[in-house]
Amino acid sequence: MLFDPTTDTRSGDQARKGRKQKGKAARMKRNTNHSPLAASLIGAGLILSGALFGAISVAHATGYSPSKIIGINPLVPVKVDGSNIPEALRPTLDAFGLVAVGNSGACSGTHIGNGYVLTAGHCFIDGDGPGVLSNEACATTKLYWGYRGSPATGTPKPLVTLVSKCVKIVHAELNDDRDYALLQVDQMPASSIPVAVEPARTTAGTPITIFGYPMGRPLEWSQFCSIQRSTVVGAPFDLPSRMAHQCDTQHGNSGSSMLAQGANGGLKVVGIHAASAPDPIRYNMGTYMLDIRKALQRAGINVERLSGAAQ
Repeated sequence: MLFDPTTDTRSGDQARKGRKQKGKAARMKRNTNHSPLAASLIGAGLILSGALFGAISVAHATGYSPSKIIGINPLVPVKVDGSNIPEALRPTLDAFGLVAVGNSGACSGTHIGNGYVLTAGHCFIDGDGPGVLSNEACATTKLYWGYRGSPATGTPKPLVTLVSKCVKIVHAELNDDRDYALLQVDQMPASSIPVAVEPARTTAGTPITIFGYPMGRPLEWSQFCSIQRSTVVGAPFDLPSRMAHQCDTQHGNSGSSMLAQGANGGLKVVGIHAASAPDPIRYNMGTYMLDIRKALQRAGINVERLSGAAQ
């Protein structure tokens, strides 16, 4: 029987308490799931038309909480058939998986090709870092691909297109500069999204979008936002290697891929979402794909070659 997250009572990750906070990154609010996965979808989907990254509004209301939602909540619960999101995005839906980390909780992951998955490092590394994992077993982690839809929105029972087991954590890091994990799974979904291979970081102002599993709910779409700042600097911390964005996220979105449009018109992974800045700073944060690629290269790993899906 396929996993039914609507009846799962797994507790949220980061239930480990009493840990001493370390480093600047420890002051960020991580977006791993702190709630049971038995949350219901609410709200109706919003249909957007036009080009993939056409008219994009990044205006937000005042009074927002950067730890969860920036301004009003525009997260769109994705219907089973994807009919309430732009047509150009629908082929990607099965590339997104809910990453169930043993009994610890849930993160979001993206299949980048050949059974390799990108997510956040803090989903696997204990404490607040710094930490590194390489060729680590992950047999208790499962990935539920394409998990979307809910009776709460009048759609059919939530769909899970495939369940994979994690074979190994190829490499993962958690520090002030990077927060990512590269996994290998035993069964790969039919869809994948290639990693960006440009020789420079994605610039501020670039339109992006995010899909993920906020609070462990079925797949939700952030709609469109942009990279707000190419570095995260200033009080209360200085993280020049992180990018700032204003796509709305909640706990459970950790590891969601930050997606931009490639030269061929398709999507590419330009970063991995990991955390939100504490009040009163009004943005979320992620790790650049370029920085992830370089870190993996230093570890002797060519992620483009492994995934076979670079663009």
